Amino acid sequence: MAEKERSDEELDLGDLAKRALERIVNLSQSQIISEKLQSLNILLFVFILTSALTHYLGGASTAELSLLFIIALSFIFALVVSLGYAMILSAVTNVSPNKIESLRIGIVMLFIALTLGVAGFAFDVKLLTNSSLGLTALQLIIIPMSGFLLPRISVEDRKIEPGQVWIALGRISSIVGIVSFIIDVALLLFRPS
Repeated sequence: MAEKERSDEELDLGDLAKRALERIVNLSQSQIISEKLQSLNILLFVFILTSALTHYLGGASTAELSLLFIIALSFIFALVVSLGYAMILSAVTNVSPNKIESLRIGIVMLFIALTLGVAGFAFDVKLLTNSSLGLTALQLIIIPMSGFLLPRISVEDRKIEPGQVWIALGRISSIVGIVSFIIDVALLLFRPS
């Protein structure tokens, strides 16, 4: 009987992770700018949390096979946690009168947080990992505040074509994202063994 309960819990965790992944995919397939930006924000959150959990579980100092298991487990847990994060993100986004620019600022902060998290994992520095999580939490506060503090910019929340993701992101977010991606790949490739 205990085995049946345990397998039901595992199924529930898998179902929750699947539901979170479906939510990210559905938001990314939307043509509305704010929903595409929320999808990217949630995805970055999942990567940041996966990196942090992998680091905290000792992933930086484990063998390759164990590392893959830890990353997979961390990713599933991060997906489940992202369900709650998505609800909070939606609430703080809807409070902001300037949704698009606020989400863009949040995404820039998350790209920086992801690079800090990857560096923390790659070089086994908990301060960097903690900083990445702190920056992730801070952007949830900045999103609603920046909507009130920024001058009203005429970026309306409209439909865009699927290939116009760069328009949704904006120039600064796109540049920071590309630079962040290059640094992240370099950090992982040159990670000390």
